[in-house]
Amino acid sequence: MVKNIRPLIDKASNVDWLNAIRNTLGSEYQARIPEATQANVAETIAQLWDYQAGRNQVVDALVNRIGLVLFKNTIWSNPLAAFKIGALQNGDTIEEVMNGLLEAVDYDFDRDELEKEIFGHHPFETQTSFHKINRRDRYAFTVNQPGLRMALLNNELGSFLANVMSMPQTSDQNDEFLLMMNLFKEFDKAEAYHIQNVPDVGDPASGEVESRELLRRIREFNNTLPFISRLYNPAGMPVAANPDKLILITTATADAAMDVEALAGAFNIDKAQVNNRKIVVPERYFGIDGVQAILTTSDFFVVADNLIETTSQFNPAKLTTNYWLHHWQVMSASRFVPLVMFSSTRPSTVITETPTPTTSIGAVTVTDKAGNVATANLLRGVLYDVSVEGATTPAGGVSALDLDLVGALSDFSYVRNEGSLFIGPDETADNVTINVLALDGTPTPVTKSFGVAGDIIQPWPNPKVTPDPPVVEDAAASKKSTDK
Repeated sequence: MVKNIRPLIDKASNVDWLNAIRNTLGSEYQARIPEATQANVAETIAQLWDYQAGRNQVVDALVNRIGLVLFKNTIWSNPLAAFKIGALQNGDTIEEVMNGLLEAVDYDFDRDELEKEIFGHHPFETQTSFHKINRRDRYAFTVNQPGLRMALLNNELGSFLANVMSMPQTSDQNDEFLLMMNLFKEFDKAEAYHIQNVPDVGDPASGEVESRELLRRIREFNNTLPFISRLYNPAGMPVAANPDKLILITTATADAAMDVEALAGAFNIDKAQVNNRKIVVPERYFGIDGVQAILTTSDFFVVADNLIETTSQFNPAKLTTNYWLHHWQVMSASRFVPLVMFSSTRPSTVITETPTPTTSIGAVTVTDKAGNVATANLLRGVLYDVSVEGATTPAGGVSALDLDLVGALSDFSYVRNEGSLFIGPDETADNVTINVLALDGTPTPVTKSFGVAGDIIQPWPNPKVTPDPPVVEDAAASKKSTDK
């Protein structure tokens, strides 16, 4: 929680303020106005008041060079100010990018797919949000010369500055707070929350049972959100919350119903730390019916200052100076963080996971390294690629298929689920069959059989090569040839 500027300003005397102002102004002012001390402060004020240009410089230095610096660094206690992301120095847009997860692929040293891996295209899921400057507010206030003179004579220059700056400071920060709270309402209009129904702990009839139920649900989600899930963020991306960044924004009524020690237990932290995770706001600022609390992370707010500046104009007719405080900001929020609302009036969000079982298996295609499709025989000592796909209902699901090589007698022959098939050089079987079975769903298994051809190489214990036996013609064809 930041502090109000007034106690810091009031500690300084007129001597301190006059000398601080003198050090920030140019040589002409320093030549006309002497350095102030307790002994000559009255003389310094008299000289200052006789030097009109100096009076105007003093007001501008107080407001622009000193007051504005204090304004930027010691902001009124907007309870959400700590979640701002700093300053937007260049441009007018913040780009927020969220990437999804990568799909794992089995590694197979034997499979000939290096060109595809190295030069192929591997797209991944990504979403982008653009947050632009959407707040450009200004606040006008007037400083009069008689008020400044009274402050100088009564050693109240600090109080004068505090009173002058408190008006735009409080106005601006109150508006910033209201705008940040309005982000919750805008997300509610977009139906972006994961809703958890809880009792209304603000009801006069509620008691310990209802409060414990609310705490139980808060703890449940506090322990759930640190794990990757698409269920709890508006963008539906695979997101996990950093436990150290989780914050609970609760109504004053709900906070009064929850014991501090119990809430600390919900966050699994010491009760002294609970205030770092909890922001209490009167219910009217949410503008959402039935809200008890909102659980999210400190990254929810995308709020950045772009411009904080004062401009001025002296009015010689009235001996006053008009000032305008300008505050430009990006005022937005992230779709890529968990966002859970605990509501007493809405039903809990129903999590529906649609199964996508495999309902059919396609044809089996076997190709060699040259891309030739094997139709009848597989050659010993040759590595092949097997391609087969399963269809799911509804379409778009992931079909898990299991490939099995039946009939092979060699220890070197194999087929793997990622699609590599090898016939061992010592394979003695005349035929092999590829069986394809779905690991999910109940489709009919698919089989494809091949003959085995090529020389048989026996590497051990007595190395030898058995030539591939010649093709034997059928008896009818042989007899016809003899008759001729």
